[in-house]
Formats: sequence, C-alpha cells, structure tokens
Amino acid sequence: MFERAKCDLCGDCLVACKYNNYDRQTAIAGMTALIEGRSTVVVKQCVTCASCNEVCEKGANPFDLICETQERTNALELPDEVISMFDYMCKGRNEIREGAPGRPAISSCVIRAALPRPLEGSLFDDLTHVRGQDYFCHIGWVHLGKASPMDKGIHSLINNLAALGKKEIVFAHDDCYATATTKAKQYGVKVPFRPIHILEYLRDEMKKRKDEIKKLGLKIAYQRPCASRYTPEKEPFVDELLDLIGVKRVARKYDRKNALCCGLPLMFRDMNKGMEIQKKNLDDAKGSGAEAMTFLCPVCIRGLGSGCAERGLDIYMVSDLCRLALGERIPAYSA
Repeated sequence: MFERAKCDLCGDCLVACKYNNYDRQTAIAGMTALIEGRSTVVVKQCVTCASCNEVCEKGANPFDLICETQERTNALELPDEVISMFDYMCKGRNEIREGAPGRPAISSCVIRAALPRPLEGSLFDDLTHVRGQDYFCHIGWVHLGKASPMDKGIHSLINNLAALGKKEIVFAHDDCYATATTKAKQYGVKVPFRPIHILEYLRDEMKKRKDEIKKLGLKIAYQRPCASRYTPEKEPFVDELLDLIGVKRVARKYDRKNALCCGLPLMFRDMNKGMEIQKKNLDDAKGSGAEAMTFLCPVCIRGLGSGCAERGLDIYMVSDLCRLALGERIPAYSA
C-alpha cells in the first residue's frame, strides 16, 4: 500500500529505475502527478518489478501507487486473452498431501507445474504439501497492472492456510511469503501461524545436516525475484545457505538491490525491451564467471531458461542445489 505521509517527493524511487531514464525533475513531476490522481508516462513505461518499493528508504511504497494507477487507467493495455490466460494459470487443482505429525506444511501455491524439478527428497518428503487455487497468493497480478486481486484475495488465502492447523508454514513461492508477511501487515491481516521462507527452511535444515553435506564447488549467478523487493531482509539467507553447501554467488552488476527482472512480464507489450533486459542479465551472469544460474522463482526460469542454455549455464532452483549437496540425484532440466 502506498503511504502518502512517508513520501517527501524526493524522486529517488524513479531516478534509480534501471529500465527508464528519469532525471530528478521528471521523477518528482511523475510522482506528484500520481499522488494527485493524474496519469503519467511512468505508469505505461513501468516494467512492474517493484524495485522502487525497495529503493524508497522512507517506506512509502511508490510501486503500489503506480500499480493502482495502472489498473485504474488500464495503462498497460494488455489483451483480454493475456488476462484470461493468467487467470487460468491461477486456478490450479487444490491438493493436500499429509506429512509427518509435528512437521510444517509447505505451500507451492500454483507454481508446482512450473518448477523445473519437484520438491521431493529427504528435505521435503515428511512435510505436508499443499497447492492449488485456494493457496494462490495474488501478488503476480501486479505484473499485469492489477492491484485489486490482492485486496480481495489476501483474507481468503490466510484463512485457507490457517485451516491447515499448522504452527509453521514454509513457502516455496517467494510471492506467497511476501503476502503472508509484508502484505498481511499492510492490510492488517492477522496471520495465526509462523511464515517460513524456503530459504530459511533450507538453511536451517542444512545446518542440522552439515555432516552430510558434500561441498559442490560451483559458481552461480543468482536471479533475485521481483517479489524479493517486498522482503529484502531475507537476503542474508541466500548467502548463508550457499556458503553452507560450497556454492559461490559470483559478484556481478545485476544482483542484490540492483537485480534485473527476468523480462517475462514485458513480453506481451514490449518484446524488444523484454529481450534487451534478458540479454543484459544473462550476459552479466556469464561474463561474471558463473557456471550456472540459480533461481528462487520458477517463472523467472520461463523467462531466462532458453538464454541460459544458449550460454552454457546450467539451471537450478536453490532447493536443487541443496539436494545435490546431500548426495541426492535430481532429474536433468528440460525446458
């Protein structure tokens, strides 16, 4: 949610945009127009990565205002077919697979089909697995310029998760964790369980099993998802976990706070720009000495997977690397 009282119209949020060149004057004028309820070129040019929320040190959440304006003005002008396709993707079949008593649940939202490899093996087999439309987190709609699905859906999501009766729920989907933490707090929604990010879960489990770990000795480029802009405080989990399993996160230009979007949300309205973003990202990864690209978001793999293959970069989810470090075999990646 945009917090007007915290916005001092400094313009930092838009000046820092990596996709559009806004000078200070243009940035201030753009935010002023948005606050006054007027549209501006910013809403149409926005790639919906939410990075300006993280850039804003005052916590005003400027991207949320941009997204609200996009929806109100239909600024992205996406075809009805694209909206319908995304809506269909959000309606996966509900499934609950009971795990061992006392163990947490793990929610895979509606992303299980998009995962390059299933969440299985000794790290996951004793968890209660839940997925489907009742556990969809709604944040993905912002990439289509729509903020209202979150308004309508956050209460039902938290209620459905709470009905599992678990004290702790692990979120395999970065977007879901952001919904159950940052967004729930903004909306004043009480969360009667402890949300655990999959990175935190994996870090803690691998610490318990450190004597079993075989260091991988792999150099990877990490693709930081857009949803991580809502929860940047968990960034240390990535580094701690990779260090535990002997994986080096290469230093590169487009990582951490300066990460690039995977480009996929742009493909339906500006394919050339989307491909340009992908090329910058992938060339940066390869040029920084990475042997593989590691993902937290499976949708990012859809955007960058073929480019990784062209550059000889192997593809792993973070969970895949943990399984390899425990000596487990994982299926080969196939696009």
